[in-house]
This record gives sequence, C-alpha cells and structure tokens, in this order.
Amino acid sequence: MNTERTVRKQAKKALEGNWSLIISQIMAALLPLLTGLFAFSLAMSAAGIYDTKNPNQLQRILTMIFGGAFFIVAVVLLPLVNGIYRSVCNIVRGRECNSLDVFYYYKKPKRFFKTLILDVISIGLFLIVSGLLNVFNYLNAVSGEILNNSPSLGVFMTILLVLAWIVSAVVTVVCYIIFVHYTLLAYGFNENLPIGVYLPRMMAFSIKNFIPTIKLFVGFIGWAALCFFVVPAFYAVPYFLTTSAMSAKWLFELEGSRDIIC
Repeated sequence: MNTERTVRKQAKKALEGNWSLIISQIMAALLPLLTGLFAFSLAMSAAGIYDTKNPNQLQRILTMIFGGAFFIVAVVLLPLVNGIYRSVCNIVRGRECNSLDVFYYYKKPKRFFKTLILDVISIGLFLIVSGLLNVFNYLNAVSGEILNNSPSLGVFMTILLVLAWIVSAVVTVVCYIIFVHYTLLAYGFNENLPIGVYLPRMMAFSIKNFIPTIKLFVGFIGWAALCFFVVPAFYAVPYFLTTSAMSAKWLFELEGSRDIIC
C-alpha cells in the first residue's frame, strides 16, 4: 500500500463519527457568504445595474459601494474557513471538537485580527500571483480580435484556449499549494506561533514537499470532478480536508516541525 493510499485510509478512519460535524461547519461557512452574495445581486438588480452597457456615474459609484461591501463581508467571513481547518487538524490528532468550533477564531479580538491578517496575506498572494500567471485570461482577451481579423483560425484558437485553460488551472493549483495549503493547515494545528512561522516558512515547506502534495491532489481529481454535483461535495470536501491535514501532520513530524503540531 503506497503512502498516499495509507494517508487516505487513516483520514477516513479519523472521520468516522465526524462527517456530519465537518459538513455542518462547511454549511455554516457557506450560508453567510451565499446570503451576502444574494444581497449583493439584489442590490445591483434594484439599482438597475445589471445588463447596462453604459452605466452612468451614479451606477458606477453604486457598483463600487456594493462591491466594496461584499468584499468586506467576504474578508470578515474568512476565519470561518480557518475554523474548519482547525477542526480537521484536531480530528487527525484524535481531539474532540464540535460544530461551534467553526467560530473559534471570532472568540477573541486578538485571535480574530491575527487570523484575518494571515488570511489576507496568504490568499491575497495566491490571487495576485495566480492572476498574473493566468495565460487563459490574456489569450481570451485578445482571441475575439484575432478571430475578427482571421476567421480561419477558429479551430486553432479553440485548441489554444483549451490548452491555455489547462495550463492556467495547473498554475492555480501550484499557487494554492505554495501560498495557502500548508499555511492554513499549520495555523489550524497551532495558531499561537508568530505569523512569520506560517509565512514565508510554509511557502518554503510547500516547495520542499511539492511532489508528495501533488500526489495527494492528483488522488482527488476524480472527487473534485464530482464536486460539480452538490451531493458528492458533502463527502469529497471533508474527505479532502482531513486527508490534507493527516498528510501535513506526518510531513511536519518528518521535517521536525514539532513546534507546529505540539
């Protein structure tokens, strides 16, 4: 039995009796985000901004206000994600946790703001770097003009766009591993360390352990595809998060990072 299969088996065993707990936490994190998104869409619709090709100055201002408000809501909700990560990290260590642990990082102001700073830096770097390296967006932006000038290149451009999308998807996964994956897991295991332990130390850790992490992600490609359907996602997401935590736990121990999993 290879290492990845062993880790998945251990994660599944650790999840016994905890599936509903993690699912309830994921729902608790998604519900306010979806509510905020609905409120944003409702406000944009009420202001008549949707389907407006040439918005006036007031509509542009309202778009900025509504967009800014939704952005703030999304940022404030980020510690809910950390709460889920903390729970799966506790599960792989055999510790007790409950559904309300998703709100753990809101209980103390200092803990909340530390979590927010870490999330903004980590996720911000991920979004910026992956966005800059997204060749699909660049190609898609000019594809219309190219096709207008040379309609015969339609098939070639379609193939090129598909290849660009695949490359961009791979780059996005790599950026997630480097900037987010181990950062949030390390913080889930131990939030009491200085921010510098999580960033940039976990970035270096991610690069050093890149191959085992890629193997872990490849093993979940099928599950990721099933997540396009809602019901399988309730199984796949807790399974992936717990397997990631189990894998990180062993890697931290092998690397001598016992300050993280103490």
